[in-house]
Amino acid sequence: MTAELFFQLFHQYGLILVCAVIFCEYMNLPGFPAGVIMPSIGVLIAQSELSLWLTIALSVVFGVLGSLVIYGLCYWGGEPIMEKLFGKSEKFRSFVRRCHEYIDAQHGRGLALCRIIPVLRTIVSIPAGLIRMPVKWFVGWSALGIGVWNTVLISFGYFFSEKILTMVL
Repeated sequence: MTAELFFQLFHQYGLILVCAVIFCEYMNLPGFPAGVIMPSIGVLIAQSELSLWLTIALSVVFGVLGSLVIYGLCYWGGEPIMEKLFGKSEKFRSFVRRCHEYIDAQHGRGLALCRIIPVLRTIVSIPAGLIRMPVKWFVGWSALGIGVWNTVLISFGYFFSEKILTMVL
């Protein structure tokens, strides 16, 4: 997909496209890195008539919804799904164990902190589902962390859109 095609889609679909991209990014689908996507959304919003604050609010909602997909798969599918996806990888098992200990020790606050750490922020839904964290904790702490992360990155793109566009174009 070319940048020109993406801009055309954005102008045609606006926030619907933004919500779909954020949902996919939080499901950890390949090709949707937040460090590029979120500031780009901010740039697009700055160049349109759309609201920054509405965009941020929707980004949190769709970030949580995307995270809930992974959480739900791990909550209800648990170990069998992890076996299929990652085999018997000791590295992955160690990661899940460390995440579990951290989230457990922080009583859920650890989940919010994990949401603002690159790479870990989308993967943390896996151990949260595997340890069967209560859904209200998962949603609440995820929303807090996702809100911080998305607000910073989207706002960066929005407020520095002119500088970003002159560097890129």
